[in-house]
Amino acid sequence: MATRSVHRLAVRGAIGAILALVATAGASAALAADHGVDIAGFAFSPDSITIAVGDTVTWTNGDGVSHTATANDSSFDTGTIAAGSSRSATFSTAGTFSYHCRIHPAMTATIVVAGSTTPPPTDTLDPAAASSNGGAPWALLALAALGGLVLGRRRFARPVEAPAAD
Repeated sequence: MATRSVHRLAVRGAIGAILALVATAGASAALAADHGVDIAGFAFSPDSITIAVGDTVTWTNGDGVSHTATANDSSFDTGTIAAGSSRSATFSTAGTFSYHCRIHPAMTATIVVAGSTTPPPTDTLDPAAASSNGGAPWALLALAALGGLVLGRRRFARPVEAPAAD
């Protein structure tokens, strides 16, 4: 019977740990955003867009001819975007980026990349950052496991029988 109690305690602890892990995963930072720029009628629309560091801009060519989105300072270049296709660029530094179509130089637009005091959120975990945070996720996990053990012990504890009165 004691083995069954220990097993139940272990199961409760594992369930608590899994729930804590799921809760911390759901609370992670949001991923970088994707912004769209349409190319139609030999124009970029919108002609000015503001995004955050780490965001991606996707140009979709709705014209019947090819275009490009090329930074005036050469910091990005989508290459040729064929009719009906798309190309993307991700912006890792803050600043204002004016761009044009190399094929049709009269087509111009601007991307403003707003700076941030913190690095952009990503969908990957940097091992160095994870080990330098003081172990907070592991502490939360251990606390949840301990809570599961305590609740399991209370829930599944065998009742103590009172001695029979003579």
